[in-house]
Amino acid sequence: MIALKSISFILWNMLLGTLILLSIDWLLFNKKRRRFLWWHIPLTPGFVVRKREWLFNKVRDMLHDYLEQAENKQDKSGYLSKWEQQVRQFVYEKAEFVNGWPLLPQKLKDKIRNLLADSVKEIASKILRRTIPHLIEQWRVEHRIDEFDAKFDIAFLKKYWRKYVLKYSLWFFWAVNFLIGVMNMIWYLILL
Repeated sequence: MIALKSISFILWNMLLGTLILLSIDWLLFNKKRRRFLWWHIPLTPGFVVRKREWLFNKVRDMLHDYLEQAENKQDKSGYLSKWEQQVRQFVYEKAEFVNGWPLLPQKLKDKIRNLLADSVKEIASKILRRTIPHLIEQWRVEHRIDEFDAKFDIAFLKKYWRKYVLKYSLWFFWAVNFLIGVMNMIWYLILL
């Protein structure tokens, strides 16, 4: 009887490891909002389900925001305008070598620095506001996002999670929990 009790330590430890991994799997891929009695379980729907939706919505929002800012050049509050101003400021600071030119009046030196900074700013503006939106339209990025959204659905992610992560994690947890159970069994037999 004592031997059966001591063997139960191995079974309980392996069962505990399995339950932990299966609960992690459930918390990651649970599709529905679950309730216990009348209270909502806070971690449902699953983490991967929520973050997948959030990620694709965020990418779409960023793409639309970028295209709106690229169309509206007069809006100086967007991040494209700030990037252009940062490029202009960077080139203006790097063009300080112009001040070292002898025999030129300071007004002409400032004009050359401003001309260099403004020309590089315009090049950056054309790349950011014309070339990139043209490439987005030509490569049909918005449709590609929708294709990825359809391709990487929850069933696809769950399949690969279970095939490459959960399967090997179960084997690892079983091995570790088996060894812990054997140690617990030995301690139980020693202390008894």
